[in-house]
Amino acid sequence: MGGIVTKGNVKIAISTNGKSPTTAKRLRQFFEDVIPDNIDDLVKNLNEYRKTIKGNFEEKVETLNEFTKGLVNQKKSD
Repeated sequence: MGGIVTKGNVKIAISTNGKSPTTAKRLRQFFEDVIPDNIDDLVKNLNEYRKTIKGNFEEKVETLNEFTKGLVNQKKSD
């Protein structure tokens, strides 16, 4: 048994390969709680922004990675 979290166009699948369905359930609950309900608005806006980026594939990926890096909590080194 696994879990699927769906919020608009965002879908996260969780599996423990049958080793711990309870863990999959708890992870699903965690992601349901921490992913904001308006995440779909962000996805749609990023899709529109993506359409405006010029350059080859690698340049576009680099631009999007730079633009979205704030979505991830990054550990700062001292």
